[in-house]
Amino acid sequence: MFRNRTCRTLVAAVLTVALAGCAAMEANPRTTKGAAVGTVAGAGTGAAIGAIVGGGKGAAQGAAIGAVVGLLGGGLIGNYMDRQAKDMEVVLAEQDQLRRQQEQLNISLSSDVLFASGSAAIQPGGQNKLRQMADVLNKYPQTTVQITGHTDSRGSEASNLDLSQRRAAAVADAFVANGVNAARITALGQGESLPIADNNTPEGRAQNRRVEIVINPDQSLRTEQQQGGSAPAAEPR
Repeated sequence: MFRNRTCRTLVAAVLTVALAGCAAMEANPRTTKGAAVGTVAGAGTGAAIGAIVGGGKGAAQGAAIGAVVGLLGGGLIGNYMDRQAKDMEVVLAEQDQLRRQQEQLNISLSSDVLFASGSAAIQPGGQNKLRQMADVLNKYPQTTVQITGHTDSRGSEASNLDLSQRRAAAVADAFVANGVNAARITALGQGESLPIADNNTPEGRAQNRRVEIVINPDQSLRTEQQQGGSAPAAEPR
């Protein structure tokens, strides 16, 4: 009897959280994507623990507990990254791209807006954009920032690699100049080696000339999630 009541309580708890998650998904699918990953991982872990404790029934109960814990834990990072994505979207132009992939934010900036042809000196309009992006990064300090420069295939492979490295470093320097902690940032260049479009067309070359910025939760944020903490508040600007 006690076990039946316990099962019913667990199921009710899972359903309550699941329904809340469905409502959140309708309002904000990005946040819920991170939470869903946590739910699957939590359910798997809970099932493994339950199986050790009490066989098949224990596995089912453990999975239910893990689902609840995983959903709450996954949502912590998901919520933090989602809020950062929303603030970053305000800054980006139409030709820029922002994608949320699980816990990661992927931003692609057109090099033609940031730099003149063949140059690693940031243009005034690019400086303003990077300053605004730095403001967002400073608001969410519990993330790491990887900056990668890319070029089209015109020119020599060596000169393109050098240009991409200098452009990535210029973006990193602009962030640091606007208050972003240098310890959060890595910068590298890939030259022409990773095209995303056809280099035989002007449109394709324009897409390949880009600076990609990947933002990930840092270890302190992951530790907070593991400890079951609530989503950290953004830093005031």
